[in-house]
Amino acid sequence: MREELSNILREKYPLIFAVNPPAADALDDMPTVFSIWGFECGDGWFDLIDVLCAKLQLTTKHGAPQVIVAQVKEKFGTLRFSVSGADARQRAIIELAEMMSGRLCEICGHPGETIDAGWLQTRCPSHSMKA
Repeated sequence: MREELSNILREKYPLIFAVNPPAADALDDMPTVFSIWGFECGDGWFDLIDVLCAKLQLTTKHGAPQVIVAQVKEKFGTLRFSVSGADARQRAIIELAEMMSGRLCEICGHPGETIDAGWLQTRCPSHSMKA
């Protein structure tokens, strides 16, 4: 994801994308994959991640735990949004967003499908030819 889009998400959801989350013990002081690599997916999923984070923060406002991202990436053509601290409802919200990513082009966000182009990726008709 482009840095400008990454920065928008980090600024809107600083608690979810905490670079140095508070550690429970010394073992947890290790940096997360997210703090090192950031968003490992295309710009097309920006809106999906934005809505996902808004929903997660809303659940936190209503008593759910604060989730903290460990990793955000594409794997097998769909979004992987790994967090710590999620309850069952938040995990279900994340799972739905991950499933929806398989219907959105990772490059542009238009409707797409998961295709096998040597590896699985989700693309719209326009971007499936450029893979």
